[in-house]
Amino acid sequence: MFEVGGNYANRMGKYTVLAVNPPRMTVRYESGEVTELNIGIQQRIWENIVAEEEARTLSRSARAARRGMGADTRFFIKPMSLLAAEELTFPGWQERIAASNTSSQEIRPGDRLIYYAVEAQVFFAVATITGGSYESVTRDGKQTEEEVRFFPVDLDAYAQNLEKAVSLDSVELESQPNVRDLLNQSDTYIPISEDDFELLAELLTEVAEEDEEEEEEEEEEYED
Repeated sequence: MFEVGGNYANRMGKYTVLAVNPPRMTVRYESGEVTELNIGIQQRIWENIVAEEEARTLSRSARAARRGMGADTRFFIKPMSLLAAEELTFPGWQERIAASNTSSQEIRPGDRLIYYAVEAQVFFAVATITGGSYESVTRDGKQTEEEVRFFPVDLDAYAQNLEKAVSLDSVELESQPNVRDLLNQSDTYIPISEDDFELLAELLTEVAEEDEEEEEEEEEEYED
């Protein structure tokens, strides 16, 4: 996909391709430095950069659209009880669902969620409810005394390692000044303002992007 004279970029900066000799190519960065890079790795990095820019554009468009829709979109924090050793392997994560019992806050398609890990005291994921619910009297394969409703969700961003997630102590939420008292209650949905939601969402997006950059840099160093 790389062409001589073409301009591309990686996590080190923008560069121009001087020569292509698979599996490597010679490039010149804007600083004037000339080096050789692995074509396969650089292709993956470039595709990720393009995808990230497209995602940012879509995110800005989606945010403007939500604001234009008025109060249709609602925003919540969803506390989750996790075991630190399990990290993100809790039930429902791989299936990308959110659970709600009849006594919790009513949620609906279009609502947006910030996931919070109770034990670690960190915000670790951003999600959107993407469809209507279905009902069940079982949860994690066990019979329950009350009806549980499950909602499909789309994960917008998440921290792969809870140690790098957004600490509760690092943020202040104007719409929920006493949020710390509410966050110990699993299986509930805590309403917050759009401004507070966007603050947390942007912080988590930065964490997710840093995780991707670190993985790509490790792969590049290994290949070089």
